[in-house]
Amino acid sequence: MWSNSRRGPGSCARMRGDMSDSVDFKWAPSPADWRASLRAMVPMFRWAPWFALVLAVVSLVLLFGFDDALFVALFGLVCALVIGFMEPVAVWWRFSSDEMISRTVVGSADEQSFRMAVGNAVREEIVWQELPGWTETRQGFVLETLDEGAASLSVPHRAFASDEDTASFRTLLEKHIGPAN
Repeated sequence: MWSNSRRGPGSCARMRGDMSDSVDFKWAPSPADWRASLRAMVPMFRWAPWFALVLAVVSLVLLFGFDDALFVALFGLVCALVIGFMEPVAVWWRFSSDEMISRTVVGSADEQSFRMAVGNAVREEIVWQELPGWTETRQGFVLETLDEGAASLSVPHRAFASDEDTASFRTLLEKHIGPAN
């Protein structure tokens, strides 16, 4: 049973077996899933690699083009490295420091709601009205939430058994939330 169900015990249509149009998914999370989610939801993570590249190029021009700008050029290169590696290191650290994050996720979605479970520890059912928006990245789907603790939920394309399941999930998102952001 989905223990954190907002509709109460016994209300999950999928668990009762009377909902045939559900889409099931299952995956083992990876740091790439987190990166895709962060890049989709947080502009700083989306633009940081480009900013680091521009800063590095400007710093190299200063380093090789101006003799009296050595300190500024080196400072710019160090900052570019920090900015460039900030996202991958932060994601790796967060992913490796919390055992719960790397556990296999199972879930399903149907006309009523979206459900996810991580082992026996976390089971969540979210009605479609509680998901204000979604984005599709190269890696998968990123669902915005209204919760203050979690800004998004990520469901990678590899979580679905077939392309048909992926398309069915996309159709559910479009029908209940609207077009992708």
